[in-house]
Amino acid sequence: RYTVDERLISELNERGFEIGLHGLKHDGKLFFSRAVFDHRSVRINQYLKQYGCAGFRSPLTHRQPEWMQALEIEYDLSFFDTDPYEPMPGGTMSIYPFFIGHFVELPYTLLQDYTLVSLLKETTPQIWVDKVNFIEKYYGMALVNTHPDYLRNQQTWEVYKQFLSRMKERTPYHALPRDIARWWRRRASLADH
Repeated sequence: RYTVDERLISELNERGFEIGLHGLKHDGKLFFSRAVFDHRSVRINQYLKQYGCAGFRSPLTHRQPEWMQALEIEYDLSFFDTDPYEPMPGGTMSIYPFFIGHFVELPYTLLQDYTLVSLLKETTPQIWVDKVNFIEKYYGMALVNTHPDYLRNQQTWEVYKQFLSRMKERTPYHALPRDIARWWRRRASLADH
């Protein structure tokens, strides 16, 4: 439902950013039935190719891993380690990537920006920082899911900006999701030998 700015996508790719696909519609119906999913997955795969996307994230973090095997993706970001505030609460309980069929799942491990600021009414990124400290202790993956529309809110933007500033002071490995997924795949292939 959004107008896609082809020039912006090209510019972002040229600057080293990664473009991911976030479904077709944010209507919560992607997994309504297998027929709906199969119909939409054809268009999703077309857009994945058109924009050179390696990854996917389902709207509203709805997911059906068996059906998602139809998606031509290297990785997915629709699962989380733990998040009781999501429409499908619970989580994978993993701070590490893992395989679901042919793709690598990169669970987001930090609360979404909306949850942190709007639901929990946090005014600092301390919950995120505390979780990063935990993740770092166990050599896990810190992955945060933020939204451009929520970041327009000054309070959310300030929390996010503070978080980025705090992370810049640290020395962890910073990588794009596709690079993490490709590394995880290489790591698994080496373990097989």
